Amino acid sequence: MPNPQDSPEALMARAQELIDKVERDMAATAEFYRQEGLDADKVRETLEDCLTVQQRQQAQQAFQADMEAVEQEVREEAARRDVGRATPAAGAVRRRRQMI
Repeated sequence: MPNPQDSPEALMARAQELIDKVERDMAATAEFYRQEGLDADKVRETLEDCLTVQQRQQAQQAFQADMEAVEQEVREEAARRDVGRATPAAGAVRRRRQMI
């Protein structure tokens, strides 16, 4: 029996919750910078300058791996939905064929 939390609706709801949380966190960070009199873009640039080339590459690789995993999940979910649509309902009445 499938787990109700694995339903597409549940996954979409969870994804939206995470997006909302990230947006709230970003807004809180921007507000903190404003309260401290800092320019968020300048802070970001300064922090990026602190990363080594290797750290940037690792971060980029981790990001790409996450994006590939998300894309794979989307493809799998689309395939599951397509299979579900292609399967006729059990007990469906078939139209009679004309016999010649």
